Amino acid sequence: MKKSILYFLLLAFPATSFCQKTYDTIPDIKTDYIVKSKNQKTAAWVLLGGGVALIGTGFLVGDRKEASFDDAATGAVLAGIGVLSTIGSIPLFIASGKNKRKAMQATTFIKMEDTRMVHNHSFVQTSYPAIALKIKL
Repeated sequence: MKKSILYFLLLAFPATSFCQKTYDTIPDIKTDYIVKSKNQKTAAWVLLGGGVALIGTGFLVGDRKEASFDDAATGAVLAGIGVLSTIGSIPLFIASGKNKRKAMQATTFIKMEDTRMVHNHSFVQTSYPAIALKIKL
């Protein structure tokens, strides 16, 4: 009994330790586009919110009754950076929408492909299954 257990372990150990790892070679395009869209939308909202906050802060700093010329210049710079940040959020909102539409249009399916093969010195038409990925750009 000890010998059979030892032989079994000697056979099982190499099978489990030196096997090939299998990876999924087909990327999940739909999930990637959705994650990218969410990240872009989050960045766009952060830029928009930060820009509005900077514009408000710039007006509060520069438009006080006791504000000096340096305070007014600082407020104008803050408001200018806020405007640029707000404008910078627009392309991210657009790109987020495009990536979301691409994710909704990406489809995978199994399709039968035809090919010609040589069999016994003649050409034979054969079919084989293929995985297809369709992305409308």
